[in-house]
Amino acid sequence: MEYSFGPLICESSKILILGSLPGVRSLAEGRYYAHPRNLFWPLIYGQWQMKPPESFDERYRFILEHELALWDVIGCARREGSLDGNIRDERPNDIPSLLRGHPSLSLILFNGAYAFAKYKKYFGEPDIPYRKLLSTSPACAGRDRERELMWRGALSLAGEA
Repeated sequence: MEYSFGPLICESSKILILGSLPGVRSLAEGRYYAHPRNLFWPLIYGQWQMKPPESFDERYRFILEHELALWDVIGCARREGSLDGNIRDERPNDIPSLLRGHPSLSLILFNGAYAFAKYKKYFGEPDIPYRKLLSTSPACAGRDRERELMWRGALSLAGEA
């Protein structure tokens, strides 16, 4: 079994970004979005016209300072490789409890269709506003401009959420 990480969140977090399950590289390093070709960090930092630092501690601090939160829909599963399509025997994280425990969360951003589909399977439609975005995974090649515009539009809500 592979296990996701705990949520990265603070009391002032307003936007919850949900992935599916960390990939092989992220699990090996014990860090969210650790694969160098994953576009997550460049898209997040790009929203503020910045480049991501090497330090994941700095990246996590940045997430929290910008009132964002990270977690995964799937808490544990069997999977060969990093592809979401290979996930089997999954069990979800208790996202409803996280949302109840953090009433400041007012928007969910789904990092890919798979994360959204699994959320809906286990919890139904979210009770708060949400957006389903193109995945930042290197497995989701192409559509780079469309992905960038989607993420920029969603992250622009950070100040409004």
